[in-house]
Amino acid sequence: MCSSRVRSELRGVPRVGRTRPTIVPARVRDHDFPGGELGKAVPYGICDVAASTGWVNVGTDGDTAAFAVESIRRWWQAVGALAYPDAGRLLITADAGGSNGYRTRAWKAGPAALAAETGLEITVCHFPAPPNGTGSSTGCSPRSR
Repeated sequence: MCSSRVRSELRGVPRVGRTRPTIVPARVRDHDFPGGELGKAVPYGICDVAASTGWVNVGTDGDTAAFAVESIRRWWQAVGALAYPDAGRLLITADAGGSNGYRTRAWKAGPAALAAETGLEITVCHFPAPPNGTGSSTGCSPRSR
């Protein structure tokens, strides 16, 4: 599986360019400024490379290591354990920055706690940061496969 935080979106009214299944156009905000009590939605994507499927967990905690590990935990409980009932190992590939960066102490402790909880042997491999400094690795994207 491959894990990566996806671009943050404001919760509530969708942004311009997002489609809605309705005939009447909806009024939307056209800027990503915080919208009061709704806050900002933070998506975290999981890509099951073997099954060629994706799964997204959306929260409001921000881009933290705890949120990244909780997203992987929820994927495993909702999808992974059912799809791979005999699995004894889990390989996680992640980009080298943000919540799942290789230097983050909480990111190192999180998968270890998840391994103890699930009984899985978890290995984490990090893709190097791209030279252009965009902050995201192309190793997790479907285009790179």
